[in-house]
Amino acid sequence: MKTMKLFKSILVILLISSPIFAQDNINETIYIKSSRFASPLIEKWINEYTKVNPQAQIRLADNSVKAENISLKVVVSDNSKNGLQIGEQILFFGRYAILPVIGKDNPLLAEFSKKKLNDKRIKDLFFEKDILSEDTNPSKPGYDVTVYSGNNNESVAHSFASYFGYTSSSLKGKKISGDDAFLINAIQKDKTGVTFNALGNIFDINTRELKDNITILPLDVKKEYRNYFTESVNIDNVIELLESEPIDLIPVDNIGFAYSPGNKTVKEFLVWVLTEGKTFNHSYGILNPDEKVLTYQIKELEKVLYTMNLK
Repeated sequence: MKTMKLFKSILVILLISSPIFAQDNINETIYIKSSRFASPLIEKWINEYTKVNPQAQIRLADNSVKAENISLKVVVSDNSKNGLQIGEQILFFGRYAILPVIGKDNPLLAEFSKKKLNDKRIKDLFFEKDILSEDTNPSKPGYDVTVYSGNNNESVAHSFASYFGYTSSSLKGKKISGDDAFLINAIQKDKTGVTFNALGNIFDINTRELKDNITILPLDVKKEYRNYFTESVNIDNVIELLESEPIDLIPVDNIGFAYSPGNKTVKEFLVWVLTEGKTFNHSYGILNPDEKVLTYQIKELEKVLYTMNLK
């Protein structure tokens, strides 16, 4: 009898000290690494989630947080699946659109307004000519502009290039390290500059208007859509259009979290993001996820959580 009591006491101690038990009972901090254009949305989610779950400890990760302590990483492309760590998964919480932009003082803006950008002109403007391409014309002068693009894994440059059949290494001009928000600063200062960026970087999310001294490059879209991409454009109108009608010249890609399964706290937060959190997407320039993808992801998460709760 004494032996059995001793065995039970040891078992309780082992359970309390085990990582699995600790994960469910210790109020751990969940760190999220995010690109700048998604950070305001993530901060909003954290604030709203902790109102209904005061015990949750969720923070945006700064540079002092070690990589192994980050639970969620924002990824900005379907191609990010290729860079996942072993065991990691991706959950898409929305989509983002990419528009080409130019400084208002750029002398070429008038020319672009007369001859709007179609697929070929976008490729001529932003990408190096492929020497194997049938439409290569070495004698044709290029646009006298400076193309600015991002140069890291979090940049939307990968999605923009892939959409038009290129890799990001084929982009012309200057590559800027750091956040894509710096690309807007570049064309605001450089009268020869052009770039492309996500809605959350080219619009002021408070005024809902384009940021100062920039405008959208004129695109060769249907007449009924052209008013959506003028200087007086409103971000909410653009989002409404792109959620209802895909536009050939405008790349739209998924944005989500890369995470390692097994953490119940993280999964509970992700379910909230897909159900309650997505109502804030538009306010921060993010389109909602595809409905079929959304429904599937919620069901899968709830299924896993149900299994965890039974253990």
